[in-house]
Amino acid sequence: MGDEIGRRDFFGTLVKWMLGITVLSWIPPMVAYLLPKSTAGTEKVFVNPSGKPIMVSAVSEEGSKTGLAFGHPTVVIDYKGELRAFSAVCTHLGCIVQWEKDAGIFLCPCHAGRFDANGNVISGPPPKPLSQYGVKVVENEIRLSEA
Repeated sequence: MGDEIGRRDFFGTLVKWMLGITVLSWIPPMVAYLLPKSTAGTEKVFVNPSGKPIMVSAVSEEGSKTGLAFGHPTVVIDYKGELRAFSAVCTHLGCIVQWEKDAGIFLCPCHAGRFDANGNVISGPPPKPLSQYGVKVVENEIRLSEA
């Protein structure tokens, strides 16, 4: 009988250690989620999916270009001679918005959400405006910064 009690104690202690280690392993991701790294002020080059920089001339010719910055789909538009950059991800369900140059609006193809040239919601289901980025041009290269 003495052996059975010893086994119970061993397995009880083992289970407690396993639970403790599991709970401790949750702490770093929770802290990282609650205290994200600040990328404010960090500049990122606006690139196409293959990682090649998208130049100002390409945006000016077409009126807009969709590419990547900060690891997310991003759209840069030439609006009345001014470059503006926004997250291309619709705030409703995450579809990629498209710039309608003639209408001067962003249109979400999934549920007809519409945003103005400042990224503000005009109509449809999106609950928030598009995130806007700061734009700086260095040697024809577009560099974006988070506000």
